[in-house]
Amino acid sequence: MSLILFYFKKVIGMMLMPIPLTLVAMCLAFLLMKKWPKIAKLFLFCGILLLGLTSWSPVADKLIATIEHDYPVFDIQQPVDVVIVLGSGHKDLNNTPEIMKLGNSALFRLEEGLRILQANPNAQLFVSGYSGDMTEPHAEIMRKAAMELGVNPDRIKTFALAKDTEEEANSMKPYLDGKRAALVTEASHLKRASTFFEQAGINIIPAPAMYLGSENSDWQIDANAAYKSQRAFYEWLGRGWQWIKG
Repeated sequence: MSLILFYFKKVIGMMLMPIPLTLVAMCLAFLLMKKWPKIAKLFLFCGILLLGLTSWSPVADKLIATIEHDYPVFDIQQPVDVVIVLGSGHKDLNNTPEIMKLGNSALFRLEEGLRILQANPNAQLFVSGYSGDMTEPHAEIMRKAAMELGVNPDRIKTFALAKDTEEEANSMKPYLDGKRAALVTEASHLKRASTFFEQAGINIIPAPAMYLGSENSDWQIDANAAYKSQRAFYEWLGRGWQWIKG
């Protein structure tokens, strides 16, 4: 049942992103064009407007700003026992260093995690993420990448079965009782992630790793802006679902 709910959330979340919503609006417009032309034109206008605004940098930066500034950059003067780097994504590539397999978000998360780890020589590094459609779990790729960057393997613990942030928090809880942990993830994801860990009774210090927004937006309409809007929509939906579940 939990697996069905997991994939259901993924599908619904995917369909409620700006580009899929635009495609749905345009498809409805074409279907209704002959019978209800005025309604069809309204759907077409809404689809074009949605796509245009969410792909325009000034709008996208305003949207992403609503979820990226909940916490300041981590102060490495704060001592921690564990550095948690939440799972993100990677690619299946042959004959390449593990670090090259990581996606942009994973690279930023790992880099910030290692910055904090370096300031705490006795701390452990927790990495997470399941395999999905890949040949290896994301947690294992993160572990190998951290080792390539000089981290002693004895300091790394992997959580390779967790499929989402809530499962990551619950799987790590038994190892974090009485410990102070830095929680590293994207700035846009950090508020929701922190809530899951706090609900699990884990003492965490939020550590944002990647900011997408810009205070000085250019005026371009491009895929980069569309991605920022998508991240904002995704986190709003995630926070809404988190609030409904309580």
